[in-house]
Parts: sequence; C-alpha cells; structure tokens
Amino acid sequence: MKPWLLNILACPICKSHPVTAHFFTWETDEKGLKAALDKAGKAEEAYANEYGLLAKQLLDGTISLPAIDAINDKSENKATRSLLTKTKSTLKKLVAAKKKSKEEVTKAYKKDLDVVNRYFNLIEVDKGLLVCKKCERWYPIGRAVEGVPEMLPDDLREDKELEFLEKWKSKVPKETLTRGKPFNLTAKSAS
Repeated sequence: MKPWLLNILACPICKSHPVTAHFFTWETDEKGLKAALDKAGKAEEAYANEYGLLAKQLLDGTISLPAIDAINDKSENKATRSLLTKTKSTLKKLVAAKKKSKEEVTKAYKKDLDVVNRYFNLIEVDKGLLVCKKCERWYPIGRAVEGVPEMLPDDLREDKELEFLEKWKSKVPKETLTRGKPFNLTAKSAS
C-alpha cells in the first residue's frame, strides 16, 4: 500500500475520515527506503509530472493533512520515520503558502513536492493496521495479501484476524487490543 492512499480512505462502516494508520513493516527494501530519504528534496526531472499532480491535489483538497498527521510509523526503519516527519512538515508549509495555481506551486516548491512524492508514491507499506477513531474498528494491512488493506464489513471478517493482532500487539494501540471492533484480544482471553 502506498501511503498516498490514506488521503482517500475512510472507515467502510461509519464513513469516518481519516483513519489512523500504524505502519509496522515496509515492502520496499532497505536500499530503496534509504534512497528515498537520501534523494528527498532533490527534485528530479523524471518526477515532474508527479509534482504537478501533487500540486493540483494540494489545491483541490485531495491531500488531507489530517490523514497524513494520523500516520504512525512504528517500524524499525529510521529512514521512513524521518521521511514521514519531513513529509508532514513540508505539507504544512505548502498548505500555508496559499499559491493560486498548480503551475505556481510546482515552480516555487519543486523540492518540497519531491519530498512528498517520495513518501506518498515511491515506498510501500507491507504490514500495518488502520484504526477508525470514531467506531473503534480496526483493519489489517498485509494480513492475507502483502501490502493490501483489508477493509471489510464485520460480517465478512474472520476470527483469524486476531492472530494478526496477537502477532503485532507490541505495535498495536492498547485501545485497539482491548476495545477494538469487531473483535479484540480482551474478548479472546475472556472466552
């Protein structure tokens, strides 16, 4: 899953946006993650189209600052945590700039857009968890298929998902372990 997806994801049950993301591992290898961080802000011509698209998304509101602020990188990777920090501060700077056109934003902030592009589009989450703050439902990322968020309604969820929660419990928020829906580890231990 590319982190950009969080801009548009909402809880399928209560329709709340944003969902909180907890990233545990990355599908992108160490070399690719380090390269994304090392090259962040270098504004390569190969990504010029992506910069224009990101500028448009900033202006039309497709990029959701609350969704990006709701990302928690719980991986052991310093490069991704650093790139997330840079992305969050860069997005706040770009939103505050209040430029008028896509072209104006692209021209004035190419290096900043490069940072955002690398985090949103050039790295991929392998394992993680999405949590809805409103209804307390949780959805695994990469449980059955590498990097794919499983955002199913309750009646299609499987008790086997508890194995995923148990495996990653050191990185899962305590509230999700004890009160998460449609099931949680407290309910499991009580049975």
